[in-house]
Amino acid sequence: MTNLKRLMVDTDPQLIQQRYLRQRLIQQGQVCKVYQGYDQVLNRAVAVKVVPAAHIATYRSAIRLTSQFAHPNIVGIYDLIIESDALYIVQEYIEGDNLNTLLQTPLTPYQVADLGLQICRALIYVGSPSRKVCHGDLTPTSVIRDRRGLVRVSNFALPSDLHYFTSWSIIGSDGRAAVADQDLPWGQQSEGRLADDTRAVGLLLYQFLTVRQSSTTIEPPADGRLRFLRNVPPELCNIIARAVIRQHPQHIATAEVLYPELKALAEALEPPIVIATEKTEGAGMLAYPGTPLPISEAIGQAEPGLAAGLPETGAVAMNAPFAASLAMPLSPNRAEKFASAGLAASSQGAAPQRRVNLPVLIGIGLLFFALFFAVGYFLANFLLQ
Repeated sequence: MTNLKRLMVDTDPQLIQQRYLRQRLIQQGQVCKVYQGYDQVLNRAVAVKVVPAAHIATYRSAIRLTSQFAHPNIVGIYDLIIESDALYIVQEYIEGDNLNTLLQTPLTPYQVADLGLQICRALIYVGSPSRKVCHGDLTPTSVIRDRRGLVRVSNFALPSDLHYFTSWSIIGSDGRAAVADQDLPWGQQSEGRLADDTRAVGLLLYQFLTVRQSSTTIEPPADGRLRFLRNVPPELCNIIARAVIRQHPQHIATAEVLYPELKALAEALEPPIVIATEKTEGAGMLAYPGTPLPISEAIGQAEPGLAAGLPETGAVAMNAPFAASLAMPLSPNRAEKFASAGLAASSQGAAPQRRVNLPVLIGIGLLFFALFFAVGYFLANFLLQ
């Protein structure tokens, strides 16, 4: 009976190397399937990418370049299992949505800028002198944003999706190929590939801010001209245009240049931190340091028509709406600001404490001591007579 159970475990198609339990399918790519899995040794959720035999060599080469990457904005790789019919890449499981799914939900300009600067952090890390790796296939399926707003990039050093990049090459077309240096090994750094990765970031951000044909479909503009939604600040439009259009006189060709521009803009667009104190919580108030406002009034002061979502046409700039920030998850770099602001609000709401005058307190004590001493002295003399 024991041997029969062992045979059943060894031949279970859902169990990989008697350790990783393959569970539900979470993504079907052009080449690979990605499953949510479970590591039975370390008792943790994992993602299992199944690579068909015909593509094993390409993916093994990519893993060699990226297996040592350790960065908050990069999906970690845990294990690599090679079998005759498939390659299994066991990697960090991210509870969140890739950009293909996220594109179905409008983001505020602040969220888009924050998303872009986090992608740039990952590109700057992998492109450092000690690593010299380019992504090469930065498409919506290669980027995931988790439930806390942390962006994670995967699929480094893999063949570019030529259909995707060719269709978007109509923007700022200058006669060059949609993907640079295709004769080099995938992932190998070159000036052209650095520019392609930076342009890919701009394309991803543009897709969140442009007019769409439907809630799920975003197509490149037929005439190659960028068109933004009405609520997009002109500064953000300008940064994206400089990253996407190669002929732009101020073209941005590296993530090192794009990152500080997005960071400065994100800080300018960052919505105010909302703090609910004990005093105002029960009354439905939004507590700002020194300026509490009822929720209904705060939303009423936001941009008109906010409940209906972003307009579908136009190119007029306006600031990120305040009410949209109420449901916005805090980005990781705002946690410290939130905590410090909470402490400040608490200290401002506390009742002032009275200071004790120590010399007066000592004088009162001495007076009582002298009084009791005098009473005791006269009582003792009276009783002894």
